Amino acid sequence: MKNLFNSILTAFAMFSKIPVRTKSLNWEPDGMRYMLAAFPLIGVVIGAVMFGWILLCDYFEAAAALRALGVTLIPVLITGGLHLDGLCDTCDALGANTTPERRREILKDPRAGAFGVIGVVTHLIAYFALALAFDYNGAGVLRLCLGFAVSRAMSGMAVSGFPNVGDGTAKTFKDASAQKVTFFLCCVNCFFMGLSFGIVSDFAGTVAWLAVSLACFAHLRYTATRKFGGMSGDLAGWFLQRCELWQLASIVLVGWVQHWK
Repeated sequence: MKNLFNSILTAFAMFSKIPVRTKSLNWEPDGMRYMLAAFPLIGVVIGAVMFGWILLCDYFEAAAALRALGVTLIPVLITGGLHLDGLCDTCDALGANTTPERRREILKDPRAGAFGVIGVVTHLIAYFALALAFDYNGAGVLRLCLGFAVSRAMSGMAVSGFPNVGDGTAKTFKDASAQKVTFFLCCVNCFFMGLSFGIVSDFAGTVAWLAVSLACFAHLRYTATRKFGGMSGDLAGWFLQRCELWQLASIVLVGWVQHWK
């Protein structure tokens, strides 16, 4: 139980800007055993804050642009832009027409290149535009808020289950984790989230949301193995940002189709 509690606190210390007393944490492998399994809990916090923001904007009848700005920035503020850094580095690496070994070297470069800046700016603009077009009165709000937990569960599955190459944070976290337990718990998280969406939400929206999530996960597997030779922490962040963008896009698109009918 002590290791589980330490793993949860370690996950919040590593993957969020939520204050945690790091001096009291056990940074040895046994203290990080379930850290990746606890990763989705940060998504739960983001979703709860997001839901509160939406309710607050509804109560005060805030401008649509202000609500969309909050929806775009809340995940960035809570995580400190950690996963945007992975998106930036991966876009730089993918923009180079080179070998997997050279792409891994680019991931380690602390400098931001042109492709990385373009990727982050494009991502934030697209997310803001979709948040502005989003219908906040429908069942899509549930998928939006809980989707942050699912994307992190799938990211945990990738880090713990996909092949790694070289040294880095992903390998460190994988080696320290109970890999089979982590993979199983993350799968259970995704299953029950999807099941809850199917029960309380519309079927078409749930299918579209699950389809894009699984497509992003499959594309991560392909990219990691074919273009980088293995999984890394930057790729996990890149996947997480893309997955959440496409989840939001699916919600908006389904809303448009249903409204058009």
